[in-house]
Formats: sequence, C-alpha cells, structure tokens
Amino acid sequence: MKRFRVILLVAISLAFLQEVSGQGFVNLDFEDTSITPVLMNYYSGYYDYIATVPGWTWTPQFNSAAVNPYTTVSLNDIALDSPAVTLHSAADPYGLQTIEGNYSIFLQGGSPILPSSSYSAIWQTGQIPLTAQSLIYWGGAFQIAFNEQILAPFAIGNGSKYTIWAADISAFAGQSGQLRFTCSWKNSGFLDNIQFSSTTVPEPDTFALTALGATLLGFRRWQNSSR
Repeated sequence: MKRFRVILLVAISLAFLQEVSGQGFVNLDFEDTSITPVLMNYYSGYYDYIATVPGWTWTPQFNSAAVNPYTTVSLNDIALDSPAVTLHSAADPYGLQTIEGNYSIFLQGGSPILPSSSYSAIWQTGQIPLTAQSLIYWGGAFQIAFNEQILAPFAIGNGSKYTIWAADISAFAGQSGQLRFTCSWKNSGFLDNIQFSSTTVPEPDTFALTALGATLLGFRRWQNSSR
C-alpha cells in the first residue's frame, strides 16, 4: 500500500513536470534559513530556537524567544491559542513532520476562544513567470491571493499528512505582485513546495483519470519488476 501511494504521488508530479521559475520569488520550499539558539534560562541551561524565513513576510510577527525586531519565527514550536507562523524541522518534538526536505512552514489561525477575525498569513512579492499556467503547493487548505485577487485551488492529490493543491494562475502570467497564503480562524496546516507550472490546471475529473491511468501503469510495471 505504501508503494502504491508513492507511485500515485509520482504520477501527480509527472502531470505537472513543466515547472517554471518565478522571477523575484525565492525560498518557495523554505529550505533557506538560519537557526539561532537563544538562552531562555541561565540556571537550567534551556535554549529556544528562532529561524529566518528569507524572502517572506508574515503575520503575526512574533517568536517565542521574544527577540526584537521580529525578523524571525519560532522553530519547532506551536501556539496554544494565538495565531502563529512557525518553521518546523524533522526534529520537531511535537511530531509535526515536515512535508518535504528539511523544513516546512506551519500556519495557525487561532483557537475558537479567540475572535473570529484572527488569522495568520505569509506572503512575498515577485513576478509570475510569463509561461505560468498554474500554481501548485503542498500542505493545508489555505486562502490564496495574488494582488488581492482570490485564487481557487483544488486538491489534485494526497500525501500521508498533506494535500497537493493546484490553482489557475494564467490570468496573472507576467505580472508582479504579492502572493499571499492565509490561514483562517480555527484552521491550521503546513505549507511547502510552492511551484509555478506551465501546465494548465485540468478539470478535477480529467486529472483524476489521468493520474489513475498513470498510477495503474506504474503499478503494473512495479508488479512485473517484482516477479
């Protein structure tokens, strides 16, 4: 079953293989970071850790070490009730696994005890590639906007603890502006592996049939090679 899931993810990736780079957009997989230990308690020797997220701006701007200015986020930490933006590694003590690579961003919109207006968000400004037809990311169900225009992502696949999303961005190809991911009140989720693709976003039913066909073909080849 695990190998079948891997083949499915490969099929999904192949369907969007024509990846293009966004001019000005950087660190779309959140692997570019600098980790700094901060001594929190001299007597116990307890350290907290903060991390940079180059290229990105976020709200709320806060880290658990209360280091000013807030140009860093907490590493491997979660908020109890407040909205938060944190970076997580494979060594996360809460068992929150990264999606891909060494690091993933975790967005929390705030707990039910907070006002419904609470949220967290992360964004940066760049130029959508001229050939871009779709925006893809791995993670939770977020509100996505480019230059305050709401995009409509839909699920095109699943990993063990995340969803692969795609949204039509062809109308903004070649334009410069702010790409923003917002996590609403009571919601949370990881964000990673943001990509621009020159492949048109298919209708969900069409994509499902294509992925299923590629998966069955790959599964049959795997069966033959295993004999």
